[in-house]
Amino acid sequence: MSAETVGMDRVISLIEKMSWLLPLTLMFGLLVLMLATLQHFLADIRSKSNARYLNIPARRSPGESTRRRIDRTNGEIGAFAAALGTIPLVLYAALLSYVHFLFLELSWMDTGYFGAISLGFILYGSNKIKRLKARRRRLYVTYEGQMAVAQEINRLTPNGYQVYHDFPTDRFHIDQIIVGPNGVFTVTTRVISSIGRRRGKTLTLDGQRLVLGKKSDDRTIPFAAFQAAWLAKWLLTATGEAIPVQSLLTVPGCRMKTLRTPPLLVVTPESIGETVDSFQGYRLSGKTIRLVCEALDSKCRLSPLP
Repeated sequence: MSAETVGMDRVISLIEKMSWLLPLTLMFGLLVLMLATLQHFLADIRSKSNARYLNIPARRSPGESTRRRIDRTNGEIGAFAAALGTIPLVLYAALLSYVHFLFLELSWMDTGYFGAISLGFILYGSNKIKRLKARRRRLYVTYEGQMAVAQEINRLTPNGYQVYHDFPTDRFHIDQIIVGPNGVFTVTTRVISSIGRRRGKTLTLDGQRLVLGKKSDDRTIPFAAFQAAWLAKWLLTATGEAIPVQSLLTVPGCRMKTLRTPPLLVVTPESIGETVDSFQGYRLSGKTIRLVCEALDSKCRLSPLP
């Protein structure tokens, strides 16, 4: 027997011994392909959530950035739900096809590999969908709170005030900006998702902290004050005038109890109009109001389609 024949026999023997890897290779290949397809769909969903279909430079609507996040989350839930039902079936079909066409015996090892891969993806997908649904609920609660506050603020427009919703910056969005004779105001809406339908809980104002039951929040008040300071600097650059900006914080669905006075105004949504109308601060002239509104309008309108 020649050396070439011996070498060929060894190769064939090695292939036969490693034939059990073929179904596993196909399963992994299909899994990678399906996951790449899923990532493509997710990227497409994220890009289309900001898509526009009318060439109208309209003002941003209340809670627009939150609504877009809800749209993205709904799309991601649908994509993961479809993949969760598709990938195990595809892997199972691939496994049976190789067993049938290559006349392989379905060993316990093949079944174990298939079961482990499918179970791992099912657990991952189920957990991902569960977390996405929890995020969607929080976003819906936030959106409802922002809409409720916007409806109260819009009542100021007959009194000569201009209201801008969801003002965009490079890093965050200001929920509302109010411009009128009594000054410029930023409104930050803090929606506590744990309240849900149980209205009437008491929120304690403790200086820089918000305390609700056993939970405390020491970031919202400083962030609301930061938004007002940021807007004041931006208006100085945009208009050339130093215009003070007063910060308002509102928490829908809560009663207020003051333990220590916070460094800004914390009000209920229903009392925003009264607070702004009665505020004694920096009065704006008609010329300054026009300058401020022109600057805000150029930033707060959706840009035309290319």
